[in-house]
Amino acid sequence: MKKSLLALTVCTLSLITLAESAIAAEGRIRARGQNGVAAAGSNDGNAYVRARGARTNADGSTTAASGGAFRTDDGAAGARKSATTVNPDGSATHSGKFGVTGDRGTATSDGGFTRTADGTVSGSRATDVTNAQTGNSYSGTTSYDSTTGVTRSATCRDASGATIACPTR
Repeated sequence: MKKSLLALTVCTLSLITLAESAIAAEGRIRARGQNGVAAAGSNDGNAYVRARGARTNADGSTTAASGGAFRTDDGAAGARKSATTVNPDGSATHSGKFGVTGDRGTATSDGGFTRTADGTVSGSRATDVTNAQTGNSYSGTTSYDSTTGVTRSATCRDASGATIACPTR
């Protein structure tokens, strides 16, 4: 997951850099293509870029994807992406992830699901959050399978890495 987040972060920063140079005079840009649309903008040191699109694949499936990223003038940054493919037999897959960092901490989440042609569904999502002020962190996973139900696990740690009780609402 760290390699994926690193790749997502590098891609995000590259897109923001491109967006800033492309929109310096106008403040924002929008482009449409045959399969989607992209937009980017900046204002007072803040910048964003986003895109979405859909296409029919050679095997008859359809894929829709979207993503976006932002950076604020105070150094916060984040990015998200997702993709869904639906096959002619009714089966489908979806994946999505996000990452964000700022002066209050960091958060990442990565997950997806699969639906088979017979309607069986399974999926999971893993989320990690770290509080920048305390160093405390949360790491949790939620999984679902249409035959067995939902399972959850969570671990919270303090700044030294010792396991602590997770806060309740």
